[in-house]
Amino acid sequence: MNFNIRKSLFLALVLILSSSATIYAQSSASVSGTLIDAANSQPLSFATVFIVQKNSTQPGKGMQTDINGKFNLTGLKDGAYTLRASFVGYVTVNTDITIAAAKRNIQLQPIKLAAAEGVLKQVEVTAQKSQINLGIDKKSFDVSQSLVSQGGSATDLLTNVPSVQVDVNGNISLRGSSNVRVLINGKPSTLTGSNLTDILQSIPASAIETIEVITNPSSKYDSEGDSGIINIVMKKNAQTGFTASASATAGTQNTVNSTLSLAYQNKKINVYGNYSYRSSDRIGNGFIDKTTNTDAGVIPAISQYTNQISNQTFHNTGSNIRSGIDFFLDSKNTLSFSDNINLRTRNLYQNGLTNITQNGAPYQLQNQDNTTIGTGANLDFSLDFDHKFKKKQEELTASVGYSDDNSDTHAYLNTSTTNFTAANSAPNIYDDYTKGVQHNINLQSDFTLPLTNGRFEAGYRGTLNRSDNNYIADTLNSSLLPPLFQYSPTLSNDFIYRLNVEAIYSNYQHTFGKFSVQGGLRLEDANINTQLNSNNAVTNYTQDYLRLYPTLFLTEKLNDNETIQLSYSRRVTRPTANQLSPFLDVSNKQNYTQGNPELLPQDVHSFELSYINYWSGITLTSSLYYRLTNDNIQQVVTPLTPTDFTTSLSTYENIASATNAGYELIAKISPSNVLDLTANLNVYYAYIDGYAPLSILSSSGYSYNGNLTASVKASKKLAFQLRGDYQGAQPVEQGTNLARYGMDGGIKYDATKALTLSVNSRDIFNTRKYETTYLIDGKGYTENETSQRRFATRTVMFTLAYHIGSNSASKKKDKEKAPTDNPDNPDDPNGGGINPNKNENSQGTLGQPPASTTPPKGSN
Repeated sequence: MNFNIRKSLFLALVLILSSSATIYAQSSASVSGTLIDAANSQPLSFATVFIVQKNSTQPGKGMQTDINGKFNLTGLKDGAYTLRASFVGYVTVNTDITIAAAKRNIQLQPIKLAAAEGVLKQVEVTAQKSQINLGIDKKSFDVSQSLVSQGGSATDLLTNVPSVQVDVNGNISLRGSSNVRVLINGKPSTLTGSNLTDILQSIPASAIETIEVITNPSSKYDSEGDSGIINIVMKKNAQTGFTASASATAGTQNTVNSTLSLAYQNKKINVYGNYSYRSSDRIGNGFIDKTTNTDAGVIPAISQYTNQISNQTFHNTGSNIRSGIDFFLDSKNTLSFSDNINLRTRNLYQNGLTNITQNGAPYQLQNQDNTTIGTGANLDFSLDFDHKFKKKQEELTASVGYSDDNSDTHAYLNTSTTNFTAANSAPNIYDDYTKGVQHNINLQSDFTLPLTNGRFEAGYRGTLNRSDNNYIADTLNSSLLPPLFQYSPTLSNDFIYRLNVEAIYSNYQHTFGKFSVQGGLRLEDANINTQLNSNNAVTNYTQDYLRLYPTLFLTEKLNDNETIQLSYSRRVTRPTANQLSPFLDVSNKQNYTQGNPELLPQDVHSFELSYINYWSGITLTSSLYYRLTNDNIQQVVTPLTPTDFTTSLSTYENIASATNAGYELIAKISPSNVLDLTANLNVYYAYIDGYAPLSILSSSGYSYNGNLTASVKASKKLAFQLRGDYQGAQPVEQGTNLARYGMDGGIKYDATKALTLSVNSRDIFNTRKYETTYLIDGKGYTENETSQRRFATRTVMFTLAYHIGSNSASKKKDKEKAPTDNPDNPDDPNGGGINPNKNENSQGTLGQPPASTTPPKGSN
């Protein structure tokens, strides 16, 4: 396939506007080049380039360089021009250029900018910092620019990231799939299931530096998570000298948030610490309407209607402490220690009323009054060593990590039932206590060897995880005087889950001019052991499987602004502890839950075709993706018994397969220093196989979601931000999630260089409601259900932030510490990108345009 045909096919993936702009750009005269640091020849990402025609009253044109320091100014007429290149902390360079018919497309030699020592304080930057840096496989979101999340939690921040959705319970999904791998600072920890939800809601957004999304990871990454990886990078010092900052937030729904950061760095050592505290309420409500009818001929004939309304308030508090120290032993060796401590409480106060009628007559009335008090502590420790060899980019890293999570939940569940067709029973009152303990050990070593026009990577990872959930239930014995709580062996259980995974991987990358290929293999040996202790009986289950996970990336750089890539990866989603536990949980009178210890892991094959284009002020990333999931894990809902429709049973089964295919477009538009727009559109088709033994019908349908964020720099001191999102209706097993939408807004005012005031509101119009409809066509019955839940109502928050310190020396230091991936190869499209190190916060795939600027040492 020749160049023009291939280019036309890929341009057909993007909007007509982008195609038209490309044609226009190619028909005009242009000036392109690269800005580099004069001291070390490293590219200067996001520097400013401006060109103006001499002796003309027409306005000039400007843009920022891309991640590789490249720029391309198009749409120029013949004439004499002056090109000005500038960057914070560097001396501005002016270059004279003449465009004539004989030479209309000018490629300049690399322009070298020298550091301007001691003059940084005189430089003022009025342009907005980039919120999202886009690459073919990865997006990096800068939390510091999110005004709508000021004073919020990590969960609030995630709702602003393209491709990421957060449901009513705080669960995270990526491109419509909830099977996503979440990492903290590039490493796995004990963050799983409900613990992950609780912790993210207790971490202030101000404690997070960036959030990175990798949709099709290479073999260097864990194979877990069918839709990709979300990496949350916590803040760490990247500036020389002493720095300090503090902020305080107060808002509606009893929201209080405060942070304090202290740091010091010199040539030998880097010490940093961050403390954050957050307290808030989340007020929600909801209802369920369910109608159940037996088929003709079933005796007795039943037509049952259930209406349930509920109100709830979550009170969350969280303290997050992150600290660390880096020892720069010499120019080649760095030893680092870091820790992250999260202390949290999550209390739930819930009441509800359930009214059931059968064949048109009153049947049952239930009153619920529940209180749940939860506490938890999560500890993460990491010891890292980094050795650089004499050969550029040859590197060996090693890491030992340990994480521990302890959670205690005390629930008082009171359900009072009035029966209209039978004798009233005593109230169902449970006093439940759950003790959860998780331990995780992570061992990792990675080696990178640069080759001529390529690179070889290899490494090892071992993960040892154990969780122990001890559930103790006491029931109120009303026959005793006075009534007393007594231990219930049938309602109590102790479930132990062990997961050990050992993996070795290798990647080989090679560049052939503007075309590059990367192939990788990851061999994983996974062992799952579960043990259920309940009612004096012990049940054990074991799963062992050895699998090979290949990855392949084919990339071509069409020109300085356009790159395409075709990628494939095999991934896995292992069942969680809750999905495997065979214990029958009867705490919810309307819906019993039970896991399935024989669940198999999902086997996922992921394909992605991506295209990225940089223009002056515009970056477009578009992707076609397809996922095939075998042994698909789905939650299945059935009546508890063939004749009892009052209570349903939710469990899990491996349904044959599921497919998900879609198109995603992310556009970042910066038409001026005043306005910055980021838009995300994801359109996809989902198909879920049916399962005849449980009368589950196949379901399929199209869905889409999108969001638009507008940031306005009204003046040097005043900025605004608005964000709107819309999630279309989407198919789920046995039903449909209805559409939902909302809008957030924020304002920030820089009173001084050190003092900032801001105010923001989430869900301004109070519209975010989660609605679902179910249709279950079972054996002898049909069931229709509509439910609506609200995770939180509108909030308004006010934040005051103060900063001490200067980053005058950090710019140059960062440049010196972050070499490009392959500086010896000028055709390497990944040059100037992220240098993969001990943490998994960057893919570093050869031939892929990097997604963000190179992070400071140890920022992962």
